[in-house]
Amino acid sequence: MAAHDVGAVVPVKRLGYALARLSGVLDRSDRRVLQSAMLGDVLAALAGSTRLGEIVVVTSDPRARAVAESIGARTVADHDPPAGINAAVALGVEALDSYSVLVVVSDLPLITAADVDHLLGAAPEGEGAVLARSEDGTGTNAMLLTPATALLPDLGPGSLTRHLAQASVRGVPTEVVYHPGIALDVDTPGDLAELVRREPDGATGRALMHLGLTQPAPGLAG
Repeated sequence: MAAHDVGAVVPVKRLGYALARLSGVLDRSDRRVLQSAMLGDVLAALAGSTRLGEIVVVTSDPRARAVAESIGARTVADHDPPAGINAAVALGVEALDSYSVLVVVSDLPLITAADVDHLLGAAPEGEGAVLARSEDGTGTNAMLLTPATALLPDLGPGSLTRHLAQASVRGVPTEVVYHPGIALDVDTPGDLAELVRREPDGATGRALMHLGLTQPAPGLAG
C-alpha cells in the first residue's frame, strides 16, 4: 500500500469524561491529564508513520483539538450531543479523502510509528480488513479497512467477534494481528497498573510522573 492511500481516524471523547472505570483511583482532572497524554502519544505514532496520509481527529473537546492540531492533524467536530464512538468514527471516515482508512482508539499509550507501519504493511492485496486485537483478545484497538467501507466499525466491548462476524457475512478477507504496543488500551485499574509497570516514554510517561504513578500503587491492583 502506497503512502497517502490510507488516512487515519481517531475518535476522542470529551477529556475527563472517558476512562470512567478509573474513577476509583483517578479523579476527573487526573483522568483528563492521562487521556490527553495518551492521545498525544497515539497521534505522535500516527504522525511518525512513513506509510500514512491524513490524520483526522473527531472530538468536541477543545484540549483534544489543540493536541491534534499541534501535530498537524485535522479535527472534525463530534455530534452534539455525542452519539457514541462509532458515530464519531463515521464522521471521520466521511471527512477523509483516502481509499483506505485506519481507525485507532485514543487510549493506546504504547503505540509506536513502527507499529503503525507494520499494521499498514499487513494489508492484503485488494479489498480486506486487518484487525489489531486488544490484550484480552476481545476488543479491536485498531482496524485497517480497504476500501474504507469494507466493514462498518462497531467498536466497544466484544467488538472483535462482531467485526469478524460482519466480515464473514460481507465476504471481506480479514486478518487478526497482535502488536504489543497496540494491544494495551487503558480502561481499568488493572490496565493502568500494567501501564505503570511497563514504564512508558513520551507524554504518557511524563503524565504518570506528574500524577505520582511511577510505581504500582495498592489501589491499582487488578
